[in-house]
Amino acid sequence: MKKLAFIGFVLLALVFPARAQQDLVLFTPVSGRIEAGSQQSYRFQAVEGSLLSFVVQAASGDLDPQISITNSAGAAIIGNDDYHYPESGDSLIEAITIPRTDTYTATVSGFGGTSGEYNLSMLAGYGLVSASQNFNGSLSWQAAAEPLQVEAVDGQLALALDGPEQVGAAVDRGLNVPPVYFARVSVTVTTSQANWMVGLTARQTGTNAFYLLTINERGQWRFSVRTSGQDRMIRDWTPHPAILAGNKTFTLAMLVNGSNFDFFYNDSLIGRLTDTTISEGGRLGLAVITDSSRTAQMSARFDNLTITTPVLVDGSPVPPSQLILSAPAGMAQELQRRNVIPSGGEMALTVGESFIGSARPGVERFMLGRGASFRNFALGTTFSWQADAEGITGCGLIFAAADETHYTLAYLDRAGGYGISQRQGDSFVPGLFGEKPLPEKSAYHLLVVVLEDRVLYYVDGVYGGTLEMAAVDGAVGNAVVNFEPVNTSCQFRDTWVWRWS
Repeated sequence: MKKLAFIGFVLLALVFPARAQQDLVLFTPVSGRIEAGSQQSYRFQAVEGSLLSFVVQAASGDLDPQISITNSAGAAIIGNDDYHYPESGDSLIEAITIPRTDTYTATVSGFGGTSGEYNLSMLAGYGLVSASQNFNGSLSWQAAAEPLQVEAVDGQLALALDGPEQVGAAVDRGLNVPPVYFARVSVTVTTSQANWMVGLTARQTGTNAFYLLTINERGQWRFSVRTSGQDRMIRDWTPHPAILAGNKTFTLAMLVNGSNFDFFYNDSLIGRLTDTTISEGGRLGLAVITDSSRTAQMSARFDNLTITTPVLVDGSPVPPSQLILSAPAGMAQELQRRNVIPSGGEMALTVGESFIGSARPGVERFMLGRGASFRNFALGTTFSWQADAEGITGCGLIFAAADETHYTLAYLDRAGGYGISQRQGDSFVPGLFGEKPLPEKSAYHLLVVVLEDRVLYYVDGVYGGTLEMAAVDGAVGNAVVNFEPVNTSCQFRDTWVWRWS
């Protein structure tokens, strides 16, 4: 299966000479042509915490495109080849969180010597544009209620509001907002007053029910919810270094995914909150807000609104072929953003370090969490190993454990074999198995995602496969796996469990 070449496409940049790099700009597709054995690269700037997607579509020939992202030091960050193989050979990297502010390079190549033309797009948020408005045509936006004034001015949506302590939101009643989306808009504050507030609404069902993200001139943000005409602060005014005090031109963005809300200013993540007051439905709104002074007034213009949604295959989000590894909380956040797991949940277990050793053939377990039971969860760890002799040995994760002879094992061995198998009594039931070239390094990462009817497995952030298996309550732990009588020790770091209802 050609997926075993997941390392090969990252190495292409070291083998074939590339043309002079071009710049890649958000929502501006570029086209190119790949000859057999060649590649083309594009530079782009990205800030830490920003959420980006990359889509490569073949346009001619037999091209089977693949894409890799590297940082300014040339280190591979993530890549993809065939997000929906064999139905489609196109590539998709969706909703990745940029680890640090840097100049990155997106490299497109053809798998297996294929060639042809392609189209490449970089998007904010998810991989499918569901709506894009530049306000140059007929005006479809209206005030949700008076006294907000709404008009089109110089190809922008202009909002103006008078009166103390008012929230004026404009909505487009013809704009259908999906349940999960990322909305991004350019903002220019035009008021002459020193104090100003501007923002976005989500799940708005009128003047008396909506969420409201607000930015002010002091470089602060807040998030509130209005129900039955009553306002409640979810997070009151909070400063963030990315918000430039007094700056009147910027972009605002919001990710809405179930109970999760992520907020972005100039594409930098400034906040992340969870709330279930308004669970679904409603519209997206563009808002101006006035202060409490008797002469309060506020005006601003909005432009280049784009809404992106997840790419679906057979009605479901695409399991990412690769994840960017980070600390446990960051991993849980990325799994939710990329729709691998549901929104919400909690960090139920963290173990900084643990150690287990064995010289006997078989599985030696070290259970964690004092017997706590989990059903739907993500379980991850970083580990290193030592062995006194040659032989096939490995380390792994235990989950769905009922007792010493009934549990599920996910492992990686020194020969590059990885898999998931259920122990039932004295035998292991055949499950998921694969092999990959194992790089020489000091530590490796394992991740299992246990859903209601299946388990997803990632080794070093790369998708290893899915095992169809009904979720059951059970304990979790670490393990040494010896296929031969070799003295083996496994050192685990940052073992964690994120669970949800």
